[in-house]
Amino acid sequence: MVTIQDSLRSAKGRELVTQIAKAFGTDATQTQAAVASLADELSVRIQRAMLSRGGVADVVSLVTSPGAQQALADPTVLTSPTVSADGDQILDVLIGSKHLSRGIAARTASQTGLDVDTVQKMLPVVANLLIGELQRQSGPAIAKVASSIPGFAGAGGSPLPMPGDIFPPAGSRNDSAPDEPSTYSPPQRPGGPSDGGSPLPIPGDNIPGLGRRNRYPSPEPDQDDNPYSRLPDIVRRGGERVPGPDGGSLENIIRSILGNLLGSNSGVIGTMIRLFLVRWIVSLLRRVLGGVFGGR
Repeated sequence: MVTIQDSLRSAKGRELVTQIAKAFGTDATQTQAAVASLADELSVRIQRAMLSRGGVADVVSLVTSPGAQQALADPTVLTSPTVSADGDQILDVLIGSKHLSRGIAARTASQTGLDVDTVQKMLPVVANLLIGELQRQSGPAIAKVASSIPGFAGAGGSPLPMPGDIFPPAGSRNDSAPDEPSTYSPPQRPGGPSDGGSPLPIPGDNIPGLGRRNRYPSPEPDQDDNPYSRLPDIVRRGGERVPGPDGGSLENIIRSILGNLLGSNSGVIGTMIRLFLVRWIVSLLRRVLGGVFGGR
């Protein structure tokens, strides 16, 4: 399996870096180093988020969002407001704090020699490209897993489309519209429920105005037009198992699919051990350096 890092080193990856350098007016070599550094930082953030079931659900909402591959497919829109806004939403999910984002940009700038402000503007673009590449590579596997969940397959047993496909709104076909708009208005029952007695949503469903503050926005105009809009909440509630000899917990299977692409195939425990070791080493170095410089 080709990892995200391998993709950046490929011919297409180098072409994207060239487009980014042109868009920001930066040196190609410095841009290559900056993109690689930012992608590594964001990959670590994704792996850290996926240590929890809620984090897996958040990442699933990113990699199944329609339009995630827009910048990947059309590099001419790299610096467009849409790509920047989508990238900021991704950073809000993965990082959450603008202070931390500025810290990542500052570290990358010091390593590459680029201006901090330029790297700060480059960060949401790289985030957008990273999620787009994750969607492109994980799409077939996620579609296969989702299709095996009871009640999740396409209507009439039809196969699910790939995550990221754009779905037309239900009933939007022009040939299904009446020649003249109907003037009939059903009578309103006084004192009756305003929703016609529709059932309450299942706890955990994505209700407008509720839920996680930094949840990646669902596709408009109707979430139900995208079958994958339900997948993050299914993961978040937990308990769903994928049938078959290679099945298991939905959460763990998706974590494994994305972890392999990010170069982390040792599972949750391995990731936790690495994070613990990194924090322990950093803490140890701080104490040693503090003792050396503090004693002078």
